[in-house]
Amino acid sequence: MKIVIKNRLGYVGRGLFLTMTALWISLVGVQSANSAESKEVSNPTQLMRDLTDQVMQSLVDKEEFLQENPEEVNDVARYLVNKFVIPHLDMILMSRWIVGKSWKKATPEKRRQFTDQFTEMLIGTYASALLEFRGKSVAFKPFHRDPKRKDGVVKADFYSGDGAPTVPVWFRVRLDKSEQWKVFDIIVDGVSLVKNYRSSFSAEIRKVGFDGLIARLTKHNLDKKNSSSSKN
Repeated sequence: MKIVIKNRLGYVGRGLFLTMTALWISLVGVQSANSAESKEVSNPTQLMRDLTDQVMQSLVDKEEFLQENPEEVNDVARYLVNKFVIPHLDMILMSRWIVGKSWKKATPEKRRQFTDQFTEMLIGTYASALLEFRGKSVAFKPFHRDPKRKDGVVKADFYSGDGAPTVPVWFRVRLDKSEQWKVFDIIVDGVSLVKNYRSSFSAEIRKVGFDGLIARLTKHNLDKKNSSSSKN
């Protein structure tokens, strides 16, 4: 299955993985620290900066090992994605928004199958770019949130370090039922991750139906896994 995504979203799959990792760790950490004291959520900007530096350093520390053991890159990357990223994405909300009416019509089992395969695809997307984060930097802006609302926006600028233009990134976040921050959309240079996948998947659904989309996603993920295994 070929997933067509606008070029600007390449930043999401590559250079911004590190940004998202630091963001999600910090959001969860801030919420956990505050939950015992107050429902109010502190400004996470400084913590984001600190954690970004820590994650970048961890990648530098692993660089020699990964260069000497390239067959381990995919496994290490998938581990990092599963540990730091996926738990802090609202995959149910993202899945529901992306497939729209098909979600309402689908059985709980079909919804689970789609969410599982979409999650697997995202893991593969981020994991494929582990070694591209060297020399990157991120500047976070103040965290904006209306205290009367359960959602907010974290803004950041991504610098590639190669003279390319700065890329603005917005992370749309919300408090879930357990009062934990979850990311439900990422807007890169004005392009929404959710809207792009919705456009791509809607075209697939029109062609092969919701069941067909799930089947194609499943095959896509299996092909990626087999391709990765054959290279090791």
